[in-house]
Amino acid sequence: MSKPENTFQELAGVPVHYDRAPSAGYGTRGIPYTFHCTEPFEATLHAAFEALWAACPLGTAEVITSAGAYVDKSGLHGAGRAFDIDGIFWPDKAFITNQYPSDRRFYLAVESVLRKHLGTVLNYKFDAAHQDHFHVSGRGEPGFVPGHESRVLYWQMALTHLFDRPVTVDGLTGPETNGASRALLRALDMAEDDEMSTAGALHRGLDRAWEDLLDAAAERGFRGVAGEAEQTPLQLLEALYATIHRGRTGRAGEPKGRRERRDYVRPAPRHRRLA
Repeated sequence: MSKPENTFQELAGVPVHYDRAPSAGYGTRGIPYTFHCTEPFEATLHAAFEALWAACPLGTAEVITSAGAYVDKSGLHGAGRAFDIDGIFWPDKAFITNQYPSDRRFYLAVESVLRKHLGTVLNYKFDAAHQDHFHVSGRGEPGFVPGHESRVLYWQMALTHLFDRPVTVDGLTGPETNGASRALLRALDMAEDDEMSTAGALHRGLDRAWEDLLDAAAERGFRGVAGEAEQTPLQLLEALYATIHRGRTGRAGEPKGRRERRDYVRPAPRHRRLA
């Protein structure tokens, strides 16, 4: 396919820079660049990043960095329907995709938002070639598909690191992953046991609940991000002292037996009952 005439230099109001050699360096804010892709795919990217700015406590970023969109080769890049995300820079946080091992929860929160809009997201665990970027494309519709390795890998990573239900991350749906998925849907009140009686029924249930599950995953991954980014060392010490004090006396000196829960409570998720 020939290079699409449609171009973009920003997405959802944020400049998109190129950060690869020889023009720039990976992990930096890169340089301004003009990217090519189809108009419908650009609209999908805009929607995905607008949703990310809304979901992330850090708000709108300053720069998105990329290894490219249209590339003269076969596949979705050659069709102008793929985009590689290397990093996202906020004033107080630099998110670089190859730092997944040390920033798992935030990484998976970002991926959770992207998956609400894009059918294909290849991540750090997909293969060695994708450890330094998200490859997102217009292949397929968003949803849970048990035969798609990239979607199962993401779900296993989310179960393990966001929902505290560790499973083997191998891209295969089996008894371990299915068991953890059933337990999570039951805990979130998204399905009853008789709605998940077989593997097929469970997978259809995951697909129907997918959007709510992605919202729940993103919320968990982004917890505490704004506070961590904004606190000074003195504020962190004060917070530590307050935590120790609460542990000894109850919140603000109240007896523990009378203490109320006043920390942040997540609003009830928009559950969709499974038929």
